[in-house]
Amino acid sequence: MSHIKYRPDIDGLRAIAVIAVIIFHMNAQWLPGGFIGVDIFFVISGFIITSVIYPQINAGRFSFDIFYIKRIKRILPLFYLVATSSLALAYLIYTPNDFVGFANSLRYASVFISNIYFEKQSGYFAPAAETMPLLHTWSLSVEEQFYFIWPVLLILASKYLSRRLFAIVMGLTLVALTGLSQYMALNDPSAGYYLIQSRGFELLIGALLAIALYEKRARGLSLPTQAYQLLGVAGALGIALLSVVLNKNHVFPGINALWVTLATCMLILAGESQHSWVSRFLGRSPFLLLGRLSYSLYLWHWPVLAFYRYTFNQLGPVDALICAVITFALSVFSWRLYENPLRYLRLHHRWVYLFYLVLPIAIAVTTAKLIAKNEGYPHRFSEQVQKLFQASSLDFFELQHPQLDGEELKPFENNIIGDDSLNHPEQLRALVWGDSHGGHFRGFVDELGKIYGFSALYGGAGGCPPALGMDIIKHGEPEGECEDTNTQLAEALQNTKAKVVFLAGRWAMYTETTRSPGEKGDNVYLGDEISHSESKANNRRVLREGLERTVQYLIARGITPVIFEQAPDYPFMPSNCWVKKATFTAFTGTNCNIDSGAMTTRQGYANQLVRDIAAKYPQVILLPVVGALCDSKECQSMLNGVPLYSDNNHLNDAGAREIFKTMQARDLIDPRLQQLLHSIGTNR
Repeated sequence: MSHIKYRPDIDGLRAIAVIAVIIFHMNAQWLPGGFIGVDIFFVISGFIITSVIYPQINAGRFSFDIFYIKRIKRILPLFYLVATSSLALAYLIYTPNDFVGFANSLRYASVFISNIYFEKQSGYFAPAAETMPLLHTWSLSVEEQFYFIWPVLLILASKYLSRRLFAIVMGLTLVALTGLSQYMALNDPSAGYYLIQSRGFELLIGALLAIALYEKRARGLSLPTQAYQLLGVAGALGIALLSVVLNKNHVFPGINALWVTLATCMLILAGESQHSWVSRFLGRSPFLLLGRLSYSLYLWHWPVLAFYRYTFNQLGPVDALICAVITFALSVFSWRLYENPLRYLRLHHRWVYLFYLVLPIAIAVTTAKLIAKNEGYPHRFSEQVQKLFQASSLDFFELQHPQLDGEELKPFENNIIGDDSLNHPEQLRALVWGDSHGGHFRGFVDELGKIYGFSALYGGAGGCPPALGMDIIKHGEPEGECEDTNTQLAEALQNTKAKVVFLAGRWAMYTETTRSPGEKGDNVYLGDEISHSESKANNRRVLREGLERTVQYLIARGITPVIFEQAPDYPFMPSNCWVKKATFTAFTGTNCNIDSGAMTTRQGYANQLVRDIAAKYPQVILLPVVGALCDSKECQSMLNGVPLYSDNNHLNDAGAREIFKTMQARDLIDPRLQQLLHSIGTNR
């Protein structure tokens, strides 16, 4: 393959991109739009690859074999080193379920479709980011997919289209892909973020810039020196502004990513003149070094951060500095002693395909399948740790529960909660209504049902509070699912003889619009017929009024509303903390609880909101979950040796039952509820 003229400014631009990404991943508040570094990389990749292959295609000298050999030797050796290192560390410290999750990501990353895997894993119940050290490989998969597609398309377009028609087709394709990206970002943010259909225009715009510059040089055209200066300054200011103004709550990629790609193109175009201020700045030695290391830095930084967070449950400024030093050291070591030697090792092509591609893929996929088949090898841990893990990973739905006769009460689930001998709709006396936090209290209600002799069902949807007349708002428009689900549940409960409805939700997520620190997921906004404005104030109003509507609806039908306070959220995985504490001597002093003050800061408004509603309506009974878990100093994530959580905010089944036992032992269950359950139950 022919070589293109070395552009030191592009290495400098790579340095800026990787620094932005690393800072963002360390703490999004430090550089809210730092994620645009990935988009800069996409533009650079499209530009460099096309700068290499377009002249060869025009001259009839392009070779797929040579192209893919160079890509394989450039990308895969370091990826497999990082993946193998991550596998070894995950084996040592990851809990079985997290180890299986890692194995799945390894399998998909090895065959260049990790972006598709992570797109499927990024919903409401997505694993926490710290359990996925290969999460960042989604962008590599996008680039690898581009390498498979683009040379073929470019050859066909160059062969069958005139230059004028080629320009028209490519221009229309760029517009269409940008529009598709905006549409996907608005309507399916996860797919819009991860999939090549939405990212393709970023790679294409870099590719088209390479073609335009090739044609410009072929015709001997040039821009005035002042134009290069202006383009460089405008591009630099654009990148700087976007990295500060954009944040994870903006619609992205779409139009917002288009501004990033245009600013990047300006910088690349300005670098055509090595005398421009910006290109001289980007060509300085520190930027050149980081630019040459950029691929290594990118591949190493996220596993380092992920394992550090997994181990220590935090990443403050000092921790970030430690991770930066480790990342830099690993990058220099692998670049000098591994990446470059293997990249330039002279081997016959058949051996490159065998040893760099086929065998590593086969080994990685086989290893990943074995890990999944053996359920993460739980026997790596002591019997005590295995019991902790099993208790924390089991939820109510995974237990064997008889089904209710008939399906006329949908969308309530058919799994009977409580006295499972009462399995006919006519015998139902209670219901559980809420989001996934309603679901995680099923074990609590099951204990009540077995004691007092009643059966119940659960109904709800993840991310949907039990509040009538409201919905989740995305980009100013209601999604529809929450309002529809809650309306159907309200109608279905009229077909029962329920006298009690337990209401539960992740209240603080709605009152604050945010999830726990470090948790994946967009802000959550609520709206109703009064307002769709995306703000904390509107969320609080909508939740209060919607929950009151639900309470009024139940009271009007002679049903007693029983509201659970929200169990405290954590900025880490408490059960993983207990596993590490029981496994490694170095962590015996680790605190797996959280400070009560931090809980109050996060959930104080939400707790007061449900207490206010309980005080306003005498028929409402409140279950003081916070009182069972928190004292004046801290909130407990384990009671009587039972780990309470399955992740950072959901209770496991054993935990929900242990909270019930604790509340019962401490007389925290309102006597009115006990009397009511006595009156509706069969075991009096």
